[in-house]
Amino acid sequence: MARINIDGAQNVEVSIKIPCEKTPLEQLEIMEAYTKAHQESKDEDKAVRELNCLKTIFPRLFRSIEENDLIAGRLDFLPIGFGSVTSIGGVGHYCVFHKLRAFKDTLEDEKLKKRVDVLYDYWQDNDVKSIYCQDVLNDTTTGRFIDCKYPFMATARLSGMMLDYKKLVRLGVNGLIDLIEKNESNTFMEACLKTMYLFKDVIRRQIELVKDAIEKTQDEQRLKDLHLMKEDLVYILDHKPATFHQALQLFWLYALCAGCINYGRMDIVLGPYLKHDIDTGLIMKMKLIVMLNRYGL
Repeated sequence: MARINIDGAQNVEVSIKIPCEKTPLEQLEIMEAYTKAHQESKDEDKAVRELNCLKTIFPRLFRSIEENDLIAGRLDFLPIGFGSVTSIGGVGHYCVFHKLRAFKDTLEDEKLKKRVDVLYDYWQDNDVKSIYCQDVLNDTTTGRFIDCKYPFMATARLSGMMLDYKKLVRLGVNGLIDLIEKNESNTFMEACLKTMYLFKDVIRRQIELVKDAIEKTQDEQRLKDLHLMKEDLVYILDHKPATFHQALQLFWLYALCAGCINYGRMDIVLGPYLKHDIDTGLIMKMKLIVMLNRYGL
């Protein structure tokens, strides 16, 4: 396989960086578990391999509920993982090599550094973007993303998909499971089904994180917000959303797990729930304004 320069910034990053909630050792263990699953699943169908890898990072990568959160769902991103966009992590099975090296530099234990080296060596030949770039980069016309010396960028718009969130809120998690089960069973459909059950595990983890947050506060208004959060998480676990808050919560968790940051026409997806809640007095306009501003809707 032809060698390319895999290091250096390759992504356009838009999110504000905050320190990972996990300890360096825990981060390393997660990346090792992901790599082990990827390596041991090399002969499996690609959907099965993806599922096996996702099980090592979800729901483990989710962060604690923070003080001003009105819906649950914060996620840590590591140098190795699975994603859908270049601006967060990477596309497919990814390794952001310069971030992995930076992570190594934070370690003092030489044994831990050697464990990072093992990961680096493995992903040189398995990072999806590197595999693709090794096939298409050349010295004259095609360069890496954000390398403006070339007329064509190899991975421009490699990501940017928009999911059918309207179907998600219309059917709910169990509705999607029912839809999958109506198809003829095959390896891909079985992996899809198991992935939806993994998503249910994510929701269950959020419920536990909200319970932890409830135990840490005595503020009356904050307790109301957290109890609403918990009740709606319990509801969407087995039911399609019935309120704006439930629909927003379901969409947000699904988008985080999918790794997509292109949301499309959220007014169409969430608008009917919003109108219903305003018309029935279920949500106050000032509370709504805070929620919309906080989540960029």
